[in-house]
Amino acid sequence: MSRPAPTARGVRVRGVLAAVLASTALGCVGIDSPVVVGVEPAAAARGAVVTVRGTSLCGAGADDEAPCAVAAGDVTFGLDPPAGATVVSWADEQIEVVVPSSAVLGEVAVVVTVGGRSSNAATFTVLP
Repeated sequence: MSRPAPTARGVRVRGVLAAVLASTALGCVGIDSPVVVGVEPAAAARGAVVTVRGTSLCGAGADDEAPCAVAAGDVTFGLDPPAGATVVSWADEQIEVVVPSSAVLGEVAVVVTVGGRSSNAATFTVLP
């Protein structure tokens, strides 16, 4: 008999789906919220262009492949204090941004906020 899978906010799930739902729940991401899968490269210096990958980065109901009609959101590096990134391009599955010159060195959280909804946090390292 197998053990029960981990829970995500009281819902029993299995395998990979458990990890995805648990990280989403822990990041307080709702159905219409952006979800960050990762940042490429995972480390870069201030001023470098990086790609934030995810889903629903344009908000609810957007086309997965097309650029957002309006990049009405923010990408921040770090939580205390958050440093706002300059956007190079914004589409529903990826955002290219410049690592802010005011970003704290070391490991920081990268968060996307669209339409008042924030994503989960992805880990990124700001290099000297």
